[in-house]
Amino acid sequence: MEETHTRSYRPQAIVRRIRYHQLASVTLAGTYVLMILGAYTSAIGAGLSCPDWPMCYGTVVPFLHPEIIANSPYSALQIFAEWAHRGLAMIVGLLIISTALVAWYTRERAIVRGSAVFAALLLPVQVVLGGLTVTESLEPVIVTSHLATATLILVALTASTVVSWPALDAKISVRR
Repeated sequence: MEETHTRSYRPQAIVRRIRYHQLASVTLAGTYVLMILGAYTSAIGAGLSCPDWPMCYGTVVPFLHPEIIANSPYSALQIFAEWAHRGLAMIVGLLIISTALVAWYTRERAIVRGSAVFAALLLPVQVVLGGLTVTESLEPVIVTSHLATATLILVALTASTVVSWPALDAKISVRR
């Protein structure tokens, strides 16, 4: 009995595979940049330069209030680094959710779907840990957990991105 495959080699199907891979790649790159920005923020001692969460000095954009910057014990660079980390985290979070949804509804391979969805399921944990990092004054176990969760998200996105590589995906399909 011959197995029937649902994978299509029509141009539209190929374009969809490439588009998913592009989305996954952008999400992966954004996550990596976010992690680097988080490390930079920590390295320059800016982890508490926005003392409240989710706002920054009670506002979304502290730079629209020069008195905030002038009266802060932190430099404008430190405040910008923490504020940019939060802003990029919001964008990357939306990308992670989008990647998981597209994977769930369009990808056939379990590893692509599962790893993208796993990253999205870790996202609320990561957001809570990010908030606790600030509200609990950089408690080491929380900061470490925040980094560890980010690493798990990065690994899951890497799996989804690499396995969805269009050339690899086509080779696997041909071998079936």
